[in-house]
Amino acid sequence: MAKGKDAHDTPLMRQYLAAKGTHPDALLFFRLGDFYELFLEDAVVAAKALDLTLTSRNKNAEDEVPMCGVPHHAAASYIQRLTDLGHRVALCEQMADPQTVKGIVPREVVRVVTPALVFDDASLRAGENAYLVAIEIELGPLGEVSFGLSAYDGSTGELSASALPDERSVLSELARLDPREVLLGPGSESIGRTLATIRPRLAQRSSALAIEAKLRDATLDRVLGAGAAAKSEPSSVARTAAARVIAYAESCEPGKTLPVARLTSKVTGDTLVLDATTQEHLELVRTNDGDTRGALLTQIDETKTSMGARLLRARLLAPSIDVATIRARHDAVAFYLENPGLRAELRARLGRIADTERIAVKLLTGRALPRDLVRLQKTLDEIPCIMQEIARSESALVALGGRGGGPSSFDPCDAARELLERALAVDPGAKPGGGDVLREGYDAELDEARMLAKGGQELLVGLESRLREETQIGSLKLKYTRVFGWYIELTKTHVARAPSTWRRKQTIATGERYTNDELDALSDKVAHAEDKLSARETQLFAELVKALSQDAERLRVQARALAEHDVAQSLAEVAHRYDYTRPIVDEGLELSLVDARHPVVERLASAGTFVPNDVSLDASDEACEGSGSRLWLVSGPNMAGKSTFMRQVALAVVLAQMGAFVPARSAKIGVVDRVLTRVGASDNLSKGESTFMVEMKETANVLYRATRRSLVVLDEIGRGTSTYDGLSIAWAVAEHLADVLKCRALFATHYHELTALGDAQKGCENHSVSAREHDGDIVFFHKVGLGAASRSYGVACAKLAGLPEIVLSRARAILEGLETRGEAPRARGEAVIRDVEVSERDTRNARDVDTRPKRGRGARAEAPQLGLFAAPPADTTASSVRGVVERLRAVDPNALTPLEALLLVAQLKKELGA
Repeated sequence: MAKGKDAHDTPLMRQYLAAKGTHPDALLFFRLGDFYELFLEDAVVAAKALDLTLTSRNKNAEDEVPMCGVPHHAAASYIQRLTDLGHRVALCEQMADPQTVKGIVPREVVRVVTPALVFDDASLRAGENAYLVAIEIELGPLGEVSFGLSAYDGSTGELSASALPDERSVLSELARLDPREVLLGPGSESIGRTLATIRPRLAQRSSALAIEAKLRDATLDRVLGAGAAAKSEPSSVARTAAARVIAYAESCEPGKTLPVARLTSKVTGDTLVLDATTQEHLELVRTNDGDTRGALLTQIDETKTSMGARLLRARLLAPSIDVATIRARHDAVAFYLENPGLRAELRARLGRIADTERIAVKLLTGRALPRDLVRLQKTLDEIPCIMQEIARSESALVALGGRGGGPSSFDPCDAARELLERALAVDPGAKPGGGDVLREGYDAELDEARMLAKGGQELLVGLESRLREETQIGSLKLKYTRVFGWYIELTKTHVARAPSTWRRKQTIATGERYTNDELDALSDKVAHAEDKLSARETQLFAELVKALSQDAERLRVQARALAEHDVAQSLAEVAHRYDYTRPIVDEGLELSLVDARHPVVERLASAGTFVPNDVSLDASDEACEGSGSRLWLVSGPNMAGKSTFMRQVALAVVLAQMGAFVPARSAKIGVVDRVLTRVGASDNLSKGESTFMVEMKETANVLYRATRRSLVVLDEIGRGTSTYDGLSIAWAVAEHLADVLKCRALFATHYHELTALGDAQKGCENHSVSAREHDGDIVFFHKVGLGAASRSYGVACAKLAGLPEIVLSRARAILEGLETRGEAPRARGEAVIRDVEVSERDTRNARDVDTRPKRGRGARAEAPQLGLFAAPPADTTASSVRGVVERLRAVDPNALTPLEALLLVAQLKKELGA
C-alpha cells in the first residue's frame, strides 16, 4: 500500500487512504458517483470473493492501482455476501452534492457493516436474532478465574450479560445464542481456538485492549443512563463484556446512539441447562447434518410473527426451571387450546402483524423506509381488534393478564396510528423523494411541489391560452430550449402588439422571443419542482420517522406482548393437531410419561406406525427403596428404537419446561435442572481426538455436571474400545449414576453382562426393546418392556444393512461357536472335525426363535447371550451341523457369484471335516 500511496499521491487517493487508515481491517466501499469503488488490497480481496472484474487505475503503468466496483443501488447484496464470509465493510459516502462542490467532494465513513451488525432486511433471518457476543475473562484477588459474556442484537436493541463459572459454560451459552460474530477480550484466546474448531466460519475479532472500570462505566452509562448497568448486572466481568460489545457497536455507527433500552442480566441456574452437546444430540434447532426441517423447533413452530418465532426459539434453548413460570405458560397454551375459534381468529390477525420490534429500532436509528411504516400502520390497525377478541373471554384475564399478556398489555399507540393515517400515502413508493410517499393534504408546500412536478406542463399550457386571450394573438406560443429555457414566441407580424411589460429575450429570423415575470416565476418553479419535491418529501419523511420514534419503547412493549400470545397460540395449535397433553410439573424428582412419543419421528413415520412407550423414573430415596427406579438399563437390538425412546423422554422434559404441552397420554415431570446426553458416535480429527476420546470427554462432562435433579441420557458407553475395557467403563459409569449422583437416567447398552446391575442394584431396572427373529430376518416391535434382552441380533441387523451373504454366513458360524462352545473363531484354513447327528426337531426350533424378553424385574431370557466372564458350556453334538444347515437355508443361490459359491462349499466342507 505504501508504494501505491507514493506513486499516486492524488487528492482522491489521499482521501481514500485516510479513510482506510481509520478502518484497516474492513473492506472500504468508497463512493464515486453511482458506484462504490475498492482499491489496492481491498479490490483484490473483494474481486475474488464477489467474482468481480479486477481492473486498475494507471493501467499498464508501473504504479497501477488495483480497483473494482459495484453499483450503488445494488450494493446491499454484495455487502451481504461479504459479511456472510466474515468480512467487515466500511461505507465511505459523499457528504455533499458533487454539483455544488468545487474541488474534491468531502467523504466520510458513515457506517461499518459486520456479520452481526447488518442493516439490510435481506441479511436478517426473521425468526432468529443476529447476536454480537463479547467474551471477557477476569482474575480475582486469589487467582480465581471468572468469565463474562454479553450479547447484543443491533436489529432489536436487545442487550444481555451474564457471569459464567467456566469455559465450558461459555461454550454452552455460545451454542444457545448462535452468534454471528464474537469479540474476544484479553485472555480468551483458548475459547477462540475452540470456536475456530467447532465453528470455523464464525467471525472472530480479538481485542488486546483491557477495559478499565472507569471506561466501562462511562460506556454503559452513556447508553443506559447513569448507574443503570450496575443495578441490572452486579457482576463486574459481565458489565465489562457489555461495555466491550457496546463500544464495538458504537465504533461501527459513528455519531449515533445505540437503540438499547435496558441491560438484561442472565443469571446462571435460572434456566434448564442444555449444553452444546445436548443441543446437538437432541437436534433441537438443526439436525446433525445441519438441516432444520427435521429439528424439533421446526415441528413446534406454528408462530405467525417474527417476534413470536424468536421468542419460541429462545424458550426452547433456555427452558425455565421455575414451576410458577412454567405453569403460567401452560395456562396460556391451555387458554388457546380451549378456545379454538379465538385461536383461529388470532392466527389470521397475527399473520398481518409486522416485526414491530425491529421497526422500532429502525425508527430510533432513522433507517425506517416507507414500506416499514406501511407495515407498522397495518399492525397498529390490527391491535384494537386483537384486544377486543381476547377481552371477550374472561379466562384470558386469568391465563394471560397476570403475566403481562392480557388485553391491557396491548398499547394501541393511538397517536402514532393517527399520525401514520394522516401522513402516509395509501400505496407509497419504496423510498422518500419520489413524491408518492406522503398523502396529499399533509403539507401545503409538498402539495405545491408535487403539483408543479406532475402538472407543470398543464400550467404552462394554461398560461399560453391566457396570454393569447389577453393579447388577441392567435399564433402566440410558449416554447422551451435548454439554452434559453421557457419563452414567448411572436412572429414578425405581431411583434408590435407585444405588451410593454414583456422583455425581449432573443431576435430570430421569423420573429421575436420574450419573457415576463409570470413566465419566469412559473418556469423556475417547473424547472426546480422535482428537486424541491424530492427535498421536501425527504425532509418531511425524516421528521415523521423522528416523531414516530418517540413511541419506540411502547412499540417494543407491544411487540413483546404479541410475541407472548403468538407463542401460546402456536403451542396450542401444535397440541391440538398432534394430540399433546398438558404435563404436571412440580418440585419433585419423578419423571413419568404414559404413551410418550417422539415429536419429530412420529411426524416423519407413516401414519399410525409410531409405537408409544412409557417411562417412570424417580430419583427420590423413598421411591428407590420401594419398587421405583432412578436408572433404566435399556437393552435391545440396533435399529429397534432405543435412541428414539431415550431422546423422546429428554425432549418431553424440554418441551414441558419451555411451557409447551408434550406428546404423551399423560405426563408428570419433576423440574429438571440439566439435560445431559451422550448419544451417537463422532470424532474430532482436527483436535486429534478419536471417536472413543470424544465419547469419554462427553461422558466426563455428564458425570461432572449432573446433579440429583438432572436427567442423564447415555447411549452405548464404552463401545469405542476393547470389550473388557468398554464393559468396565460402562459398569462403573452406571454405578456412579445410581450410587453417587442418584439422578434420573436412561442408559442404553449392548453389554448384556451390565444388565446384572439391574438385578443387584437398588434403584436400577432392566428394560429392553422387543424384537423377533424368523428365518434369519428380524422384526422390530419398538416396544419397551421390563426385563433385559436376550440377544443383540447384530447379524440380523447386518443383513438388513446389505452385507454380502458369504460374510453373513461366516458371521453366523462364528456366533454359533461363541454362544454354544465359548470358543474363539478359527481361521478358515483350520479343520474343524465333528461327528454329529442332526435331528429335524432341532433344525425347526433353530429357524423360529421367540427372542422377546421375559416379564418381571431383572428377568432374563432362558438362553441368554454368553457372558464374557462365564465358563464355556459343554459342547453339543449337533451344533456344527445345525450351523451348516442354517447357513445353507439362508443362502440365495441366485445371489452368489461362482467364486462365492465355491468358497462357501469349501468352507462348509472344512467345518464338517469332509
